[in-house]
Amino acid sequence: MNTEYRSVFDEEKQNRMRGFFLREVGPTGKVETYKRGRVNISLNDSGGEEQLIYNLSPGEILGEFEILSGVGQNYLLHFLEETELWRIPKRRVERILEKNSSIYSHFIHSMTRKYNIALYQVTYNRFYSSEERIVEFLLRLARSRYPERERNVEVEGYTHGDIGNNINVSRVGVTNLLKKLKALGLIEVRRRSIVIVSMEKLFEYREEIRKS
Repeated sequence: MNTEYRSVFDEEKQNRMRGFFLREVGPTGKVETYKRGRVNISLNDSGGEEQLIYNLSPGEILGEFEILSGVGQNYLLHFLEETELWRIPKRRVERILEKNSSIYSHFIHSMTRKYNIALYQVTYNRFYSSEERIVEFLLRLARSRYPERERNVEVEGYTHGDIGNNINVSRVGVTNLLKKLKALGLIEVRRRSIVIVSMEKLFEYREEIRKS
């Protein structure tokens, strides 16, 4: 897989997509468009097990798979701060797409972005060590939110438990690995956020642990 992330999380495409959903799709009266705030999205099974899958930022949507496939899915939404969203009924979405078919590109971008995130998670959890998983998690989140930023990149909205749930590593394991990365000068740990000091150095460290 391409794990440089910059080509996958293209900032220009992401900004066009977010701008469209904020400007044209909302507000109305079932796609959900997030206007402000931050939300973590997870799935759970009948036994109560939960898997964090991705988070949403302003201008991103939830429900496009269901609208276009007709297959429903139950999500758990964890609101990390005061959040405002618009709910757009399927009929309105269909009218927008009928009026201008080029708008499909924004829905496709949103769907392929989420598909790539899910694919990364499967790959990490199957083939990578715990340390590799947490490094890849931080790099992916940083690139998906700030594709062009290289220093002091903040990954926020995840507790140690959230990260562990995402990459299948115990909370204690996550805490110990973050302490190691901090001791190496690669990250700073703050309340509900992790700051990557240098993307270049963290990418270099990723290559070191892959070879070891």
